Amino acid sequence: MINPSTYVNILGVGGQQFVLNGGFCEQQEYLQPTLLDRSTHNHIYFSFRSPPNADTVLVFIYLHKIFYALVALRENINLKIIKLLGNFFLLPLYWLSYIVPRDKNIWVFGSWFGTRYSDSSRYVFEYIYETEPGIRAIWLTRKKAIVNELRKSGYEAYSIYSIKGYWLTCRAAVAIFTVNIADVNTLGASKLLKFQLWHGIPLKKIVHDDQYNSSKNKSNFFTLLTKIKSILLPHLNVFDQWDVVTSTSPKVSKIFESAFRLHESKIFETGTPRADVILTKNTVSPEVLSFKTNKISIKHRIGYFPTHRKNAKQLSIFINSINNSRLIQFLEEQESVLYIKLHYYNLEKHVHEISSPRIVLLKEDDISDINYLLPWIDILITDYSSVYYDFLLLNRPIIFTPFDLDEYLSIDRELYGEYNELTPGPKCTTWNMVVEELYQLKKHNDKYYKFRTNMKKEYYSHVDMNNSQRVVQTIRDLIQNSR
Repeated sequence: MINPSTYVNILGVGGQQFVLNGGFCEQQEYLQPTLLDRSTHNHIYFSFRSPPNADTVLVFIYLHKIFYALVALRENINLKIIKLLGNFFLLPLYWLSYIVPRDKNIWVFGSWFGTRYSDSSRYVFEYIYETEPGIRAIWLTRKKAIVNELRKSGYEAYSIYSIKGYWLTCRAAVAIFTVNIADVNTLGASKLLKFQLWHGIPLKKIVHDDQYNSSKNKSNFFTLLTKIKSILLPHLNVFDQWDVVTSTSPKVSKIFESAFRLHESKIFETGTPRADVILTKNTVSPEVLSFKTNKISIKHRIGYFPTHRKNAKQLSIFINSINNSRLIQFLEEQESVLYIKLHYYNLEKHVHEISSPRIVLLKEDDISDINYLLPWIDILITDYSSVYYDFLLLNRPIIFTPFDLDEYLSIDRELYGEYNELTPGPKCTTWNMVVEELYQLKKHNDKYYKFRTNMKKEYYSHVDMNNSQRVVQTIRDLIQNSR
């Protein structure tokens, strides 16, 4: 494949060569009078009867870009064809999983498409290891590093792609996940109980309610192809592959009924296992909190945890505008630290331009699971992230920064109601506005305390640390009743 550093050499006459690289053109000495050097994929040569003018050079710049795009498209199509053929080859393994006997005491777990060890499925997984010796809990992942780390900690873990991962999914009675069945091994998940924990209380519309990203907005031809694929290759159909969903309250259950297209009898108000981590008083302070700030005194910790969006560049601009605000001065005066944790979808696209030791950008390697960080945060700043619903459990102040609300609602996601009515905190569109609200909180002027208290009652039927226990008991009951 021709990469972005490819040279397109325009060979002229009279000992001249024009070399195009990344859109730039420079004149060099004549090197090789040939139309095309077929011995390398890194050079494309064009020859002319006379030296090309600037317009001709620009034309060939665009030809270069088009050629590169076509090569990339061809290779992408080839890769998809190879994957398609591979999935047909694997299809018998899916049908085999229908006849393999299931063991009610084998439970498989996964999270975030098999790429992370985090969230509610992790907490239930660890709860079982601590309290349920009769259940064989198995973590499946696509990352070898996670497998190795879990095995070092005494847990049973396998690669999703491994023979063992497939076979144990065939034998399992239940799969517990936080996104969809792709969190575990889809080939072996034909007839087990698919238990959806989801990843938070949604502010943004999700799954079937999400008009921007659902299949409703696809063409009829695309929809037809999707249906054909789901029939011919059912193990690739991960959408709608859940039997039951957990919820935190009747209000959230109503949202999930619509989003997951499930009857109310399939939604269980067990509470969220996230609360078991957020509310526990035994949570050890994450090492990153001391490691990143070991040379400064800290009295208060503030967290800025925005959601992901399509316009990641605009988010970076907003974050870096801290340099032109009074926030750093406030943090120094109050001996506070601002921890910034971006959604991992946007993290790699962010260009961080803030150098203050009191503003810490947390990477995925620093702390992948934000719920272990929340108990140590005194004030939360966010925008459209559902993290504030989790933070409600602590009933601490929240500041909202909807600097791009109109754009977000028009191209990213719709919300389950009016933004101002769903967000229990002041709305700030600049960092100086945030500073003003921080000063108000310093004066103990928490104007939204009652709003947060009422929201917590509305969205949480259980405010305790028994959520994983209720999830496990619900699964036991469902397995027992299905026999």
